[in-house]
Amino acid sequence: MNAAPSITVLMPVYNAAPFLREAVESVLVQTHVDLELLVVNDGSTDESGIILGEYTDSRIRVVDNAKNLGLIASLNIGLGNARGRYMARMDGDDIMHPDRLRQLFELLEGQPGIAAAATGVQFIDAHGRITGTWDRDQATPTEETVAGMLPKTNCIASIMVRTAIVRDLGYAKRQVGVEDWDLLLRMRSRGLRIAKIPKPLYNYRIHTGSIMGVSKKKASSEVRLLRARHRFLLGEWKRLRFNTLHVRVLYAQARSVARHLKVSVLPPLISDSYRLFTYSPLAVLREERALRKALSEWNGHHLFCFPYMCVGGAEQIHVDILASVSDRGPLVLICGSSADRSFEDRFRMSATVVEVWRLVNHPFTRQRAVRRIAMALNAASSPTLLASLNNTFFEVLPLLRPNVRTFHLQHAFLYQPNANAPQRGWMHAFPRVDRFIFYSSQAMGDWQRFMTANGIAYDPGSRFLFLSNAVHRTHAPERHEPMGVLFVGRQSPVKRIELFLAITDALEQARPGLFRFSVAGYDAVGQHPHVTFHGKVRDPQRLSDLYRAHDVVVQTSTLEGFPMVIMEAMAHGLAVLSTPVGDVPNRVTMDFAFLSSSVDEAVVLREMTKALLDLGTDRPRLEHMRAAAFAKAKEEYGWDAFRDRYRAALISPAASTSAINR
Repeated sequence: MNAAPSITVLMPVYNAAPFLREAVESVLVQTHVDLELLVVNDGSTDESGIILGEYTDSRIRVVDNAKNLGLIASLNIGLGNARGRYMARMDGDDIMHPDRLRQLFELLEGQPGIAAAATGVQFIDAHGRITGTWDRDQATPTEETVAGMLPKTNCIASIMVRTAIVRDLGYAKRQVGVEDWDLLLRMRSRGLRIAKIPKPLYNYRIHTGSIMGVSKKKASSEVRLLRARHRFLLGEWKRLRFNTLHVRVLYAQARSVARHLKVSVLPPLISDSYRLFTYSPLAVLREERALRKALSEWNGHHLFCFPYMCVGGAEQIHVDILASVSDRGPLVLICGSSADRSFEDRFRMSATVVEVWRLVNHPFTRQRAVRRIAMALNAASSPTLLASLNNTFFEVLPLLRPNVRTFHLQHAFLYQPNANAPQRGWMHAFPRVDRFIFYSSQAMGDWQRFMTANGIAYDPGSRFLFLSNAVHRTHAPERHEPMGVLFVGRQSPVKRIELFLAITDALEQARPGLFRFSVAGYDAVGQHPHVTFHGKVRDPQRLSDLYRAHDVVVQTSTLEGFPMVIMEAMAHGLAVLSTPVGDVPNRVTMDFAFLSSSVDEAVVLREMTKALLDLGTDRPRLEHMRAAAFAKAKEEYGWDAFRDRYRAALISPAASTSAINR
């Protein structure tokens, strides 16, 4: 037998054939050549064994399990066979940078007091494309930051350990999916140091069969953290160990319990209690009968789950989608209680509409209703399900057969590492969504960041669709005296009507009579005699007339996708003043729009007041902006293009990406 190598790369493999060659070859081309690649083939039933047999490099050793024993058992078998004085973990679907092992080896050789060392990591998809970085990895570039993060959660995906240490500790059998984190915690519990090279020298592949991808389907991230810490602490205390690390783990556990109760337990419990005592049993029974009747009469083609039928940009998009497939006899389930029913007629013009918001939310009827919906979809020959902004869709998804095509329309979305609670609650069902539809490139980018950061397998090329919205009424610009400034929005705190009114006050004080101000969507707010309030405008023609009578639309929101208000205003030749939110910066240009430098109220007030004063005294520039806005809207937001794109997506399973995105 040859002399023992300095490094053993331990690679457990189970049915990794599609990626195995890339993984193996990334080890064989390492600049540090004194290594062995120890592969534990855990009873693979695909071509993994054949692929491994093709290699003649003497540095490769293969241990074959007679049957599938699982990842942790395979790791422990590998530890018993490892000959190197260092052990580097490697999965059969990942890729090493050629210099990974050399840099880790030199660090550990040069600092005997360090027990293990890691490198930074990048996420890749099934095609090897880099999809992003890991937030926790980026936040822990040093030994100190790693030590501070580990009691809370794992922050390492690529590690090399002194073999004697990891062999002594072993991998804990019950810590499936968090085995590396548990090992690192036990190392820290014994006072061992863990260093980090903050360079992305390891590509971690996330796909539907990966370890991280599979674990995400089984439990929420909060529950996984709670279980992992609990098992770590029990294992330590059984050995009569207790130290300051355990105190920090207990503190993190208490915070996670509190957060889990606050976010995942108490809100549903309170909501269910409220529904139990306030929902009329007769109303729930009527909805159940209506749902049963509608599903029995449904033709089995298109079913939609939407939340509301009230006035709103999202509802306008939902109505347009229904109109694009109205000839297919769609069925719409309204799963939320609408603040008003202004859009009900528009929904019913294109589809059969059934309100089931009590039925799908009542604690005693919710599961049965979800099963009934799933059964109807599964029984259809070529069903398509599209939904937006509701939980019912994600409760139905796990019950569906593969033949049911599923779409999720995502409106405005902002990725926040410590927020996005509703989306985190839906993650287990994401693999069953065939296509995510976006009309905001900002929302699509943030959704990709959210999925990457949470280790969710996805292929944006095949699963993400960008489909622009449509406008139905257009009108060439008309000049008005005095200059008309319009605000359109629903009554929501994010719209910040008070900020718009402050802008009108400042303008009226600076140049009395130069401007004419109007607000649609609100009744009179405060004392602003220079502003005309039009209340809720439900008639599309009346709203079109309002746009025609103005020159500039002002949008002061803190959160948007790409507002229908801006599209409709452009289609009537209005210049745009907006905060830089959502997709607005990506979809407008200075030819026809002005964006404030931030969403800060003082900044918006100052900058928009000045911009409007400038436009009010430079009418040629204003008319140029209005003409450019009208031309842009005619080019991009036409109804025919919208209809064709949605029909290609929802009706033709074989429709090409080029047809959908043209």
